Amino acid sequence: MNAEWIVRSAKAVLAVDLADVPLTRVTQFIVGWCRAAFAQSQVVGQLAISGTSSASAPNRRLFAELAIRLQWMLDLPKEVRPAAVDEILEVAREAKPGTLNHLRDMGWDVGFDPTEMDAFVLSRATGDIKNQARKFTAAAHATEVKNGPVFAMWREDSYLAHPTGPLAGEYAPAIDNEVLGQGLPGVVDQDLAGHRDISMLVIMTTCSLLKDEGVEDTAVTRLSGAFFSV
Repeated sequence: MNAEWIVRSAKAVLAVDLADVPLTRVTQFIVGWCRAAFAQSQVVGQLAISGTSSASAPNRRLFAELAIRLQWMLDLPKEVRPAAVDEILEVAREAKPGTLNHLRDMGWDVGFDPTEMDAFVLSRATGDIKNQARKFTAAAHATEVKNGPVFAMWREDSYLAHPTGPLAGEYAPAIDNEVLGQGLPGVVDQDLAGHRDISMLVIMTTCSLLKDEGVEDTAVTRLSGAFFSV
């Protein structure tokens, strides 16, 4: 039942037209993160309906991380949000040359010209805000209301969203330390009741952020109405 509701609510939110939201880098992050969260939510619900929730760890992980990131942004003073999101963009810009070098070492030259990217002027965060923008765990610790259960879900799903030892052990468990068995990763939130609650946190946090950024009530109401009407 929760899975079907999660899919419906995700589709409703993703269908909302927010073209009238003023474009700033902060509003782009808010809306983009919200949509990304509900895109993951839709997949989580669909996999649950198909009986393959064990494969949704990467989607659950990103969903939980986005929920906490939105909560973190809401707790930031409005005046530092531009520098915080720009710091996140700077992390991606710093990583690009390394990626290109790795590709060249592997024999692939993608012909990417970083000139335009390097010329893009970003404001820079400092101190704690810089650390939180760059490190998810620091952001999770920085929220005014500590969201331990969501962080725990993120951490557990992280082990199943990468080629880790726990992932190997879940899919190929040792039977009596003698033979390889066949298994699937467990899912803590089996009935998705927790996921449903977190999706409510995501929409409420997003709407609060948009209002705080001066977005008209009509756009905010359109978004919250789509979620709560399903």
